[in-house]
Formats: sequence, structure tokens, C-alpha cells
Amino acid sequence: MSRRLAVWGAAVVPGAVVVYLLLAGVFGLIEVNRDFRSSTVAEGGIAIYVRTNGVHADIVLPTQVHGHDWSNAFPPSQMRSLAEPAAWIAFGWGDRAFMLETPTWRDFRLGTALKALAGVGPGAMHVEYVAQPYDFDVSELLISREQHVRLVAAIRRSFRRGADGSPIRIDAPGYFETDAFYEAIPTYSLRFTCNEWVRSVLSDSGLPAPAWAPFERTLFWYLPKRADPQG
Repeated sequence: MSRRLAVWGAAVVPGAVVVYLLLAGVFGLIEVNRDFRSSTVAEGGIAIYVRTNGVHADIVLPTQVHGHDWSNAFPPSQMRSLAEPAAWIAFGWGDRAFMLETPTWRDFRLGTALKALAGVGPGAMHVEYVAQPYDFDVSELLISREQHVRLVAAIRRSFRRGADGSPIRIDAPGYFETDAFYEAIPTYSLRFTCNEWVRSVLSDSGLPAPAWAPFERTLFWYLPKRADPQG
């Protein structure tokens, strides 16, 4: 009986992976917010970026723009070693255990990844101040003030907050000198991945995105590419 179950499992798992990849491709081809029109500088357009390291995507916004200042919620003193806010701030969401225990791919552990996929652990937000948004491959969007307001609200909703309404900082070192981790919602799963969080925030803000994006690649199908002006 156990041998039969093993054979059955060996057949089902690859099939499930294929179905998952096919669904990711199909929903990745469905574009939402097709009526999006890039703003211009003359119209007060605000430049925001989606960056990727090839696996995981982040959203990068101006730290201060049009009266909104992220450093009020994320003061430099909460970072490991930061005297003052940088010009840009990046947000990336994921499974708490995976993010804290996998600072580099050399630290990858299969057990930690499987636990994240099971969706049994809490989420976490990685917040990083950056001098400029070109550390990774990036796409730039010029968005309107109204879209920026929606984008800020969508990101803010992802944080778990304390009694005083402030984001709850996780007592753990960041990856660098200029970042920190915060408690976040919801939990990671096969359906809701770190890249799907980025997609959902873009979609909720009226920005171009696919209908579902568990992988970072499909996120960029609808975003313009921009080369590093320093390069």
C-alpha cells in the first residue's frame, strides 16, 4: 500500500507543478488596469520603481513627496546605522521566517521554504532606505498624485500595527545598515507570494499589472524598462 501511495505521489507532484506554472502563465497574460496612462512631469507625475533581483520584487518610492514623508513611520533610528533618511524607500513583503533566516541564497533551507509555502507563519515587510533605485533591474512608472495616494494606502494596509498605530518593528537585524523588518499581513502561500503582494499593490493602485503573479517575471510584462542613467 505504501509503495502504491509513493508511486501515486511521484506522479501527482510533478503534475501539480505543471498546472501551477500553466495557471501562472495564463493569469499573467490577463492585464488589469488597461486604461493606465503614464503621467508626465508637467502634470506633477511622481516617479516610482519596481525593482527585482531576479527572484523577488520590491516597490521603490520617494521618501518625501507632495507632503507625504515615509520617515515619520520609519525613522532612521530604527535602522541598524542610518543618520538620516535617504531619498528613496523600498518595500518588499514575504514570509517572516524565510526573510529573516535567508539573508543570502547561501542561507537557503528547504525546510524554511516549505514552511513558508504551507502558509502557517506570519508575514513580514522589509523596509530599506536607498540612495537611488537602480541597485537592481528596475522599471519606472510616472504616476499621478491620486495613484500615489492609493499606492501609499495599499502599502500601509500591509503592516501590522501596535496600540499606538505605528508599524511593529521586528527585533532582528536587517540585511544592510539602512533597513529593518516589520510585522506584516497576510501570510505567505502558494497563492499569495512575495511577488503577488507587489502585483496586488500595483493593481489596487490603478497601475498596470497581470491578474496574478506568483513569480516576478510576469510582473514586468506590463511595466516599461528603464536603464540606469549612471551606466
